[in-house]
Amino acid sequence: MSARQTNDGVSALGLAVDCTSLRYLCPEFVKRIWARVLSDDCLDLAAQMSFYFVLSIFPFFLVLAAIVGWLPSTNLWHALVQWITDYLPQGSRRLLFSVILDLTNGYTRFLSVGLLVTLWTASSGFVSLMEALSIAHGRRDTRNFWRKRLIAIIATLVSAIFFLAIFGLASMSRGAAGMLSGHLRALAVSKAAWEITRWLANLLLILLAISLANYFLPEAKRAWRWLTPGTSFVAVTFVLASVAFNIYIQHSPNIPRVYGTLAGFIVFMMWIYMANLILLIGAETDTAIEEMQKERLTA
Repeated sequence: MSARQTNDGVSALGLAVDCTSLRYLCPEFVKRIWARVLSDDCLDLAAQMSFYFVLSIFPFFLVLAAIVGWLPSTNLWHALVQWITDYLPQGSRRLLFSVILDLTNGYTRFLSVGLLVTLWTASSGFVSLMEALSIAHGRRDTRNFWRKRLIAIIATLVSAIFFLAIFGLASMSRGAAGMLSGHLRALAVSKAAWEITRWLANLLLILLAISLANYFLPEAKRAWRWLTPGTSFVAVTFVLASVAFNIYIQHSPNIPRVYGTLAGFIVFMMWIYMANLILLIGAETDTAIEEMQKERLTA
């Protein structure tokens, strides 16, 4: 069987979740994923990604503030920062909220040399993400420096616009729900249903963001798939891990006692590391499934 036929067969099989995928959920498959995680040094890659993302998070908010400052609104930025920080760990929300507002106060220049430098710095996190995802998908990133940086800058701008679009949709849906509940009293008792819908929408958005990252950022060429076992694992595990992490922070007085004023920043770094590690494990999961499918075709 030729290499082309093998690749066509793998593409035909796909990575969609179906009944046949259940047989991959076995100890051998888990061991294979864990072996890939160790061989690719995903624990260290997640730490490297976390370092660059923490360095680039505040420049990213400066870029976001510049875009918001270009829009005809006076109180949009405060509401946007509040909305974003509400999804962060509780131990770091207040610190990051105040730091971001102080840092971006009056920063409304849409085009300037300073903004271009800030955009370059903000893209460093995506450069690290591109290299790590390429390794997790079975290839070393061999793209040249300028190509990677250009893709990272585009990804930074797209992420900023993505945040603004989702914030706008969330605000409009919240306003529409409030208007409907005011006119229809029957909807006033459906607050729990609204919260469930909101979390399901967030889960779908996370799935979309993960799928886009795994499709555009790694060097390895992959067919577009809306849902794979790896992306499903990342989305569900990230939500559950974030909830568990918040519960741990709420009931753990040792972190503020040990780290003092740095506690909020340490909590944020731990959460970023956890998210990056989950993302890499999801990529390794899809790669392991692809390898097993190739082995089945060539056997």
